Amino acid sequence: MRNRILNLLSPGWYVCVMARIQLTPKEWEVPGLTAMVNYGRMKQCEVRNEVFHGPPNFVLDVFNREDDEDFVRRRERFSQRGVQEYVVAFDRAPATLLWHRLDLGSYRLLEADDDGIIRSQAVPNLWIPLKALQDRDWWAVVGCIDRGVSRRANFS
Repeated sequence: MRNRILNLLSPGWYVCVMARIQLTPKEWEVPGLTAMVNYGRMKQCEVRNEVFHGPPNFVLDVFNREDDEDFVRRRERFSQRGVQEYVVAFDRAPATLLWHRLDLGSYRLLEADDDGIIRSQAVPNLWIPLKALQDRDWWAVVGCIDRGVSRRANFS
């Protein structure tokens, strides 16, 4: 089955599930979800033949444990290669979310804003309500994402 790159809800993004990211000629990963800004000053990779070439702006993965070798390797590679935000969800009750943002060459963990929402800088107008995500309240999560992406973003 071939992966499909989609332009989801907001002009200016490409989002794909289970797509290959070619970070260097010898390093690649296939995370759960990959998103890139596809024009303007924030664009940092290219998509050719359904493969992301270079670091995308945003990657999301789901793992069972913090010591999973794939998680540890990907976090290190993505920070070294310039993936701006790397979000990891750990499948437990409640779900645990680690939102990493690249800051001076290494990741720092983000907290939700005072209103409980984490707002992406890597993918403009991507808003995630932390408590709703932890509680797996998908309608609240989708509603918050819709509120964010319906705003006009500045990609240039």
